[in-house]
Amino acid sequence: MDTNRFKASHDFSNLQKNLHNNPGYSIESYSQQVKDYINDMKSRNQEATKHGFMSQAQKSAKEVWTEIQEIASEAWEKNKNHSDEKK
Repeated sequence: MDTNRFKASHDFSNLQKNLHNNPGYSIESYSQQVKDYINDMKSRNQEATKHGFMSQAQKSAKEVWTEIQEIASEAWEKNKNHSDEKK
């Protein structure tokens, strides 16, 4: 078995499939985050805005992307010299 290949769920070229397979990226998940953001802003006596929420979501996505880059880079370095194994 070839363990050096990415799993199908890590197919970076198929974003829609990845979003569908990852429950963290769903309307329901973000709906809860919107509610939490609005409640947080109310508790601070600040106005909750779509722009503010989107900025927060963008920051979160950048942090996740940085983590993915580190993991992918490490995987590349560990496996770049391995040739494909026959099944």
